[in-house]
Amino acid sequence: MLEALILTMAAAAAPAVAVTDPVAEPNPKAMSQREIRAFNARLPRNHPYYIRCESRAETGSLVKKLYSCRTNEQWVKSDVIGNQEARDTYDEMTSKSWNISN
Repeated sequence: MLEALILTMAAAAAPAVAVTDPVAEPNPKAMSQREIRAFNARLPRNHPYYIRCESRAETGSLVKKLYSCRTNEQWVKSDVIGNQEARDTYDEMTSKSWNISN
């Protein structure tokens, strides 16, 4: 009985474990590189809101780079949409009857 009372009192006196707030979806286009690094420091790389930036050379320039920063979730959505558009275009091109007679 005394042990149960001690355990109950110890549990009540122990600090409650803080529930971490869910991470709000960021807007990478409105963030600076410093803000992106600070945001990513709190998340694992496979988290849907982890921000990845990719760079590519601008057409016609040897030096200038174009940066595209998106969350993992946005990259996946972009890939899905791009693949679906490519499939739709392919289906349209192959389903039409091409009459190439003179």
